[in-house]
Amino acid sequence: MPRTRTIWWWVGGIAVVVVGGIVLASRSKPVYRNVDSPRPAQGQAEAGLTLEEFSDFQCPACKSAQPVLKDVLATFGDRLYFRYRHFPLVSIHTQAFRAALAAECANDQGKFWEYHDQLFDKQPNFSRDELVVYATELGLTIEGESGFAACLDSRAETDVVRADMREGDQRKVSGTPTFFLNGEAVQDWSQLKAIIQAKLIGG
Repeated sequence: MPRTRTIWWWVGGIAVVVVGGIVLASRSKPVYRNVDSPRPAQGQAEAGLTLEEFSDFQCPACKSAQPVLKDVLATFGDRLYFRYRHFPLVSIHTQAFRAALAAECANDQGKFWEYHDQLFDKQPNFSRDELVVYATELGLTIEGESGFAACLDSRAETDVVRADMREGDQRKVSGTPTFFLNGEAVQDWSQLKAIIQAKLIGG
């Protein structure tokens, strides 16, 4: 029986394999030097009220909610602690998960909120190259093992995004945006400011 010879070599980051005269090639997975970044939040953790949002960057309603949310955060300041959680509706928003990964890559460089705003401004243009352009516009480091491109291409933040999604499932989140105030679901996010005001007055 003839012996099969296997030869490996690397060309420009691509593994090239010759097996019995057949050439196979596969691109290596990017190497990303992961960062243990704090979860996206605004305000003081010791505040009397905690507001959480489960959101999807490709969701039109989530984009519509942003002016209401910004008004709330500007009005209540340190009296409110706000936490953002990812809940991409992957069955209908095919680019939402990738956008969430990109936001977490920006978070690793301290620019989550700036990138968050970019994503809603640019919705729904979330191709890989477009996401890199948005990062470049914000002055993020793109290349290298600690760069945005390596983070995005390696899907380094998958576990972070999926953890938020599991949390949403456990809390019966079925659509976005869904807000929780001190753990209680807010039924009408358009009335968020009035609801928070009433909570502060009522203690």
